[in-house]
Amino acid sequence: MITLKRLEYFAKVVETRNITRAAEQLHIAQPALGTHMRELEATFGVPLLSRHSRGVDPTPAGSLLLERSRQIFELVARTQDDVRRADQAAPVRFNLGLTSSIMLLIGSDLLLTLKRRYPHIDLQLYENPSFLLVDALERKDIDAALAYSVAPRPGLSTTPVLKERLLLTVRADLATSTGPATMDEVLGHELVLGNERDVARRLVEASAFGKGAQPRIQCETHSITSQRDLVLRGAAAAVMPLGAIVRELERGEVVARPITDPDMHITLFIVRRRAPDEASRRYVDETGPIVQACVDMIAARLGELGSPV
Repeated sequence: MITLKRLEYFAKVVETRNITRAAEQLHIAQPALGTHMRELEATFGVPLLSRHSRGVDPTPAGSLLLERSRQIFELVARTQDDVRRADQAAPVRFNLGLTSSIMLLIGSDLLLTLKRRYPHIDLQLYENPSFLLVDALERKDIDAALAYSVAPRPGLSTTPVLKERLLLTVRADLATSTGPATMDEVLGHELVLGNERDVARRLVEASAFGKGAQPRIQCETHSITSQRDLVLRGAAAAVMPLGAIVRELERGEVVARPITDPDMHITLFIVRRRAPDEASRRYVDETGPIVQACVDMIAARLGELGSPV
């Protein structure tokens, strides 16, 4: 049986990669949590966790379930907020799109900070790769986006704000160095990268082409969760922004080296629809401080890996 609580338990197990540790944080007995995981696997009819001496890792099916679970949690939270506000005067709604790596870097802190600072703004965060955020902006599904390496498009305003170094990321016990990485080292690894529209992949392929080479792409997926899991399994290295692996770095599970020869970075843009009238311009002015607060928080988290444009 699938329940919201059981999905929350599963997410905590994947986050900690250890059932015993997850049980302690959830304040339930370890055998009971193990039973929940087995029953969840029985419900889907596929293994969701790969169990080993160090703990557990999500299987590909488990990674997909984790991604969908987070979407469900967000939908439930939004629904709760919407129902509570149903009889109240509607605040100013602002739908902001963020990439997965930015969401992992600042998402929770951003929501808590901005809801306190701007209580009159109904802030909704949407997560997707950069190219899908731009598509959503053109469809008017969102009001603004923080996206990487956005090409000019008619009807959109694109403002570059930050440069962020990309990181060659490998499982910690497979790392041969901790200093800056060269492109030759990147090309020496089997890689997991996004699809052809992925910003990091385009940069890697362009740099490799300049050397008369091709990257050794073992797996292709635009899911940050899947890329990270393949790195943690030791199946491939990845070229990623900090947010994608910030928690794994803190736990010492990966080594992430800035690629500096040549310098490989992505540029963060504020992307909005052009304001055609006075009402639209007032809306941009009212919600502009929220976007700038996001940029400031990202810059603070990046530290030396980021620089203003």
